[in-house]
Amino acid sequence: MPHKRSTKHPTTRPRLTDAQIAAEATRRLAWDSAVPEHAITVKVAAGRVTLHGELQRDQQRAAALEDVTRLFGVTGVSDRTTIKGK
Repeated sequence: MPHKRSTKHPTTRPRLTDAQIAAEATRRLAWDSAVPEHAITVKVAAGRVTLHGELQRDQQRAAALEDVTRLFGVTGVSDRTTIKGK
């Protein structure tokens, strides 16, 4: 009878550092034409992203949240942005 080979499959993917998540979030926000350049700052702690800044419209906020929520390694997102004039 042939021997069964043991193949190790990683059960979890490597965790990104907070600095790596922050860098990728900042990069994605910079590439999104719906988000004004330099309008949002990104802080990351234990995989949780916090966005700070002032935007002109709710659509800009929605775009920014969508950009960072889908990033690998993000455990949650806190929105601390404000809409100018509200």
